[in-house]
Amino acid sequence: MRIVISVDHMGRLGRRSGDRGAAHGSLYEVDLTWRIAEAFYQAGRNIHDVIVASHGDYGDRHRWSNANDVDVYLALHINASSNERADYGAFFYHPNTKPGNGDRLAEIMAVEMMKVARSRRYPDFKAKAIRAAGDAWKNPRYVIGGLKNPVGICCEPFFISSPVHRRAFCNTPTLIDIGRAYLSAVEEWERAK
Repeated sequence: MRIVISVDHMGRLGRRSGDRGAAHGSLYEVDLTWRIAEAFYQAGRNIHDVIVASHGDYGDRHRWSNANDVDVYLALHINASSNERADYGAFFYHPNTKPGNGDRLAEIMAVEMMKVARSRRYPDFKAKAIRAAGDAWKNPRYVIGGLKNPVGICCEPFFISSPVHRRAFCNTPTLIDIGRAYLSAVEEWERAK
């Protein structure tokens, strides 16, 4: 497979230059998603064509992916909320996906994220696949909306704003496990097609 891992917020241009995504103190979204991308790349590079996108606006990344036979495009994010008790992981798929395609990949990714949480003694953590439709989900849809050929998923595995999530997930070993879990999900999805 050809897989693009987009470290969203990083490398954006124009008025978005310097964007690092959500933050808590000195902890930035891109610092966390970069570790996830690195783990995915290292685990998958000898099996798949893994491309880490970290430069240019999302439309540029989408156009390149559409023109270069990309199978899967993962837009990496970490969620944030004014509610510190926000407590779930979300994997968004485009509302126009063919049944069994983006919806199925998002479901598998949610299951893999819950496995990571359980391995970190967080048995009540829930992750879910969400159809990025309507006004409520326009931001997740935006980061995958320009994709025509690849299956796109907006990955929001946890909340940087949650103290519980920061303790459970914001460390290098867990971020590496999340990257590997994403790869496992993509491979399971491909086998089931």
